[in-house]
Formats: sequence, C-alpha cells, structure tokens
Amino acid sequence: MTSGLREDLGGHRPPRHLTVTALLLPVAVALGTACSGAPAAGPSPAPDTVPPHWLPPIYAAVYDTAQVGGQITAAQGKLIARCMRKAGFTYPDLDPAEIGTPDRPKPFGLESLEQPLVTRESPITEKPGPVDQDYMRALYDERGCQAQADARLFGEKKNLKSWSQTRVGLYKAEVEAKNLLWREPGFTSLNARWAACMKQAGFVFRDPLQVLDGLPPKATFRAEPTARADVTCKDRTGYLRSAYTGLAMAQRHALTRSPDLLPTWKLLLRRQCDAARQILAQPAAESGGPSPCPAA
Repeated sequence: MTSGLREDLGGHRPPRHLTVTALLLPVAVALGTACSGAPAAGPSPAPDTVPPHWLPPIYAAVYDTAQVGGQITAAQGKLIARCMRKAGFTYPDLDPAEIGTPDRPKPFGLESLEQPLVTRESPITEKPGPVDQDYMRALYDERGCQAQADARLFGEKKNLKSWSQTRVGLYKAEVEAKNLLWREPGFTSLNARWAACMKQAGFVFRDPLQVLDGLPPKATFRAEPTARADVTCKDRTGYLRSAYTGLAMAQRHALTRSPDLLPTWKLLLRRQCDAARQILAQPAAESGGPSPCPAA
C-alpha cells in the first residue's frame, strides 16, 4: 500500500528512538481486561465509525469538528473571494460540496470493511499557465486577501500565531501518547491476543498495522481475506475499545506537560466559529437551534 494511503488511515508506528519518562499504570489496567480473556463490554463500533465517546481527547478536539470546520472554511473562502474580486481578479466561489473533513487518524489500522480509502490524487488535464505575480501578491502577500481573511476569523494576529503553535504542541502530544501506548505491556498483550485470533484464521501478523501495510494499493477491504480476518479478530478481542481507551489515557498523560493546549485550541476554534457564523449570516436563532460552535 502506498505511503499516502497509509497516512490517511493513520498507519504510522511511533518512532522507536523516542523515550518516555513515565509509564501509565491506568493504561495497563484498562488494556488488561481485554487481554485477560474477559469479554469486552459492549459491542464493537459501527461499520463506518468509532463512537465519539471512544475518541481520545486530542482526536475529539482536532478531528471531530466537521460541521465547525466546514463553516470556518466556507467563511474564509467567502472573504477571500470578495477581497480578490475587489482587487480586480477573478476568484471562484468555494463550492460547499468541495469542503472536506479532516481525516481522523486511525492508529490501529482498519476499523471496518467499509472504511474508505482517501486518495489525494487529482488528474492534471493541462499544464498550468504562467503564474500571475500580481494575483499571487494579492492573495498571499503579508497583507493579502488570505491574511485579511485570517485576521477576520482570528481577530488578532497573535491568535493566528497561537493557533499554529498550539497545533504543533498537540501533534507532539499525539506522537508522545502513541509512543507511550506502544511500549505498554498491556498493549503488547492485546496485540498478542489479536495475533492469536489471526493465526486461527490462517494468517500470521504481529499487529493490525502489519495487515494494513500488506494490503495492495486501492484495495477493496471486503474482498481481502486478511482485512476481513483483521476486522473480525478486532471484534472478537474487543481490540478497538481497549486500544482507544489506552490511547485516551496516554493522550491525557501527554497533555499534563502542557495543560493549556486543549483549552487554547478550543478557545481559538470557538473564536473562528463565531466569526464564521457572522460572516455566513448564520446566527443561532436562524439555524433553529443552539450554535454548533464548541464551548470555549
């Protein structure tokens, strides 16, 4: 499978050279239930998604925001288009149907057989023409339309800088948490139980990511015997529930080093969301319900 597709499914192992100063006893306890032979509480996730309450805190805050993110992107596109036209350039309106949602990491490989493969390949039908320098300056200059749109959404320039720094901090916490989880004995035992199930099905794999790595490009998961066995064994061992529980605890541990990261992220996301709703003329009263903007 190509690296681009693996990235869409979160198929990355934590780098082995990273060190973790403290292990999480709660992670081992949480994983222990699944590894001890006791049945996992509750059913496995629906075919196309992991229940929201399973999501670790960083995933929930950064990736589980499709509606909010769509509004912010639409508002930004509207501002840029208006600014560019005012500057005398043709700039297309943003088609709401083209607004995608952030790809949530799937650090444990396949979660269902219906899981779509997101490709970023777009066929090029013609070579681009010469770059219009005036157009590029109008759009990307320090005071260009992109910067003006950001200023409107964030309110202050320092907020944009804080947003970027916070995202970097959250990414580092994601990496630390995954590395911590992968080193936990309880998680090792969970993988061993899953591997035993796979062996009974006639396949030898170390962990679910190895299955993902072995699938052919553009695979139809339901047609792949290893993919079917992977999802079945995850269901039988309660793999996803236990793994996500452990990852959530690991993320909370990683966030203790920078306790302001999530509150800052949510505050700035709320700021953008409120501004976007004003730009799109979508007050809560007109939407027929409460604002979808996250609580700060």
